[in-house]
Amino acid sequence: MLTAAKIFLWLMIYSFAGWVYESILCSVTSGSLVNRGLLTGPYCPIYGFGALIVIFALRDNTGSLLSLFLSSIVLTGILEYFTSWLLEKLFHAKWWDYSHYPFNINGRVCLYGALVFGLLSVLLMRVVHPVVEGLVNGLSALTVYIASGTLLTVISVDFVVTVRHILTMNGRLAEIQAALDDYRTESREKITRMRERLEERLDSPSLEEFKTELAERLEEFSRSSPLRARGEELLRRLEESSDLSAAQLRRNLRERMYRLRAAEQEGDEGGFEGSRFHSKRIRELLAGQRYTDRRLLKAFPRMRSTRYGDALEKLRERLERKNGES
Repeated sequence: MLTAAKIFLWLMIYSFAGWVYESILCSVTSGSLVNRGLLTGPYCPIYGFGALIVIFALRDNTGSLLSLFLSSIVLTGILEYFTSWLLEKLFHAKWWDYSHYPFNINGRVCLYGALVFGLLSVLLMRVVHPVVEGLVNGLSALTVYIASGTLLTVISVDFVVTVRHILTMNGRLAEIQAALDDYRTESREKITRMRERLEERLDSPSLEEFKTELAERLEEFSRSSPLRARGEELLRRLEESSDLSAAQLRRNLRERMYRLRAAEQEGDEGGFEGSRFHSKRIRELLAGQRYTDRRLLKAFPRMRSTRYGDALEKLRERLERKNGES
């Protein structure tokens, strides 16, 4: 029991050291203070487990520093890749993404990170761990038990609270995503109907029929819709284009029909907030951001949801808007 308690203290010490490293790095790169890590407290367990794996797997390594360096790269790389995969399967999100770095594997690990972890592991084995082990061994058994028990309780509560929050957040994202999907489906249908009816009127003898049809179709879109704004601008131009021949007008209008075909693929993306799908419930879900929401989105700026990607981006946009207003 005493040995296990000491090992747990090693885990927490290296988890804290990893949190310090990650938080400083992310704070410097982002230009603001960042509490890095999945959990709320000042620890990144992946660093703690990585340190323990290196310590127990390579403690009898009497080879060269190069051997220790390369072995550490393999071990820590496997751990980081597996952790990324596991978190994605459990929470349906990619928490970090190295796709923008050269020599990466599925965005989960990259050469730059591997080299850093290799250097840190060499420093750990040759300099840091002998000191940490000596300090922990110098503590009385009672102190070790009290410290490890207290830290275990704290991190266990933190883990339960954080996991519960992430699952709750995924539930909220699922509702927002469903509203976005329903809106997009209806929007595509509206654009399709609009394009088909306008194309029918395009070859009619009178362009007045086209303008009348266009005005009627635009009423189907919310006033905040960018598509409605573009359509109203088109109507104004038609009114001002009396000097153009009918043939020239029709050529211009046909070009705009091609743009409508492209718009069908995505739907009227910008009009969601003015639609009936942006209900009171959805507004509450987007506005009711908790501290953990803000912390996680700031700590993992490249986090992407594999199931609710659009909803997460809406949540991120709302947070950035709030930060800009404040």
